[in-house]
Amino acid sequence: MISRTVTISDPLGIHARTAALLAGAAEQFESSLWLSCRGERASLTNQLKVLALGARQGDEVLVLADGLDETEALDAIADRLTHPVEPFGG
Repeated sequence: MISRTVTISDPLGIHARTAALLAGAAEQFESSLWLSCRGERASLTNQLKVLALGARQGDEVLVLADGLDETEALDAIADRLTHPVEPFGG
């Protein structure tokens, strides 16, 4: 298992669209992926639990990956969290 601390950069924090994109990204890997924020942890494939973490812009979160492709998986998720997506129509 490996982990990395990243800072949420999206001004809206982790919102519904971000949670959906994270889940989609997590499902592309064989490794299990989790997000930890303020002592709570959620599987990145569970959008509702990820939203329930309430991660906001500037929060430091811990991304954990465990499996055969854990390095690639961790890099992909960390990139999503530190590079917010453009809003719809933007």
